[in-house]
Amino acid sequence: MNLTIKTIVIGCLILGVTGCSKEDTPAAVTLATTTPVAQTKTELLTDKNWVTTAATLSPGYTDSLTGIFITDYLSVLPACIKDDFILFNTNGNYTDDEGALKCDSIDPQTQTGTWAFDSTEEIIILDGLDSLDIQTLSATALIITFPEEISPGTISTVTMTLEKQ
Repeated sequence: MNLTIKTIVIGCLILGVTGCSKEDTPAAVTLATTTPVAQTKTELLTDKNWVTTAATLSPGYTDSLTGIFITDYLSVLPACIKDDFILFNTNGNYTDDEGALKCDSIDPQTQTGTWAFDSTEEIIILDGLDSLDIQTLSATALIITFPEEISPGTISTVTMTLEKQ
């Protein structure tokens, strides 16, 4: 049986090489191309876990313990917060997961809540209260800004970059 398959393959190769003369014109080959369909913002937001990779403050603040002026917010967060991730679900719920490192062993591994876009899909509203302004939402990155009282009387704008995992 292997001999028969080998014979057919060799025969096809010979016909392919010798089957055309100079007078023959090759048939035009049209390849079907598909235009990728752009994902909706909900599809971009909901298909994977998001992990924070950067967080900055504007204006920054002076740490009362060290006297260091801080604008890189992520650098002062403990490792147990840096490994947290969030998953947005298409049903309007989200899950905030503590990741591998928990800051307090009695804290639940996950917490859930609700999320929604505002009417322009430029703001994510968490639990009907917190507004996260979307600066960038792509297949790999989410950049959001929101106000945060970092120290008493000082409200900074946090710019947070999250990447899909």
